[in-house]
Amino acid sequence: MRLRSTDISARALGDELIVLSLPTSRYLTITGVGIRVFELLAEDTSLDEVVGTIVEEYEVERAVARRDIEGFLGRLRDVELLH
Repeated sequence: MRLRSTDISARALGDELIVLSLPTSRYLTITGVGIRVFELLAEDTSLDEVVGTIVEEYEVERAVARRDIEGFLGRLRDVELLH
């Protein structure tokens, strides 16, 4: 899994991260744990690695983390931010 890093622009604004897909001009506002997931995706990590890191860092159940991360990945795909 990898972000389309050459095709996006991201800016922090307070507690939010605003991410713009340059080819589509669609944007996404990311908050909370989503920002950490976005950072991990920038490192070209697998879904299992992202889930493992989030479980460790935020003390959340693995099944809950996986479900929420998969939903977040769906939003990233919707705005064409993932390869």
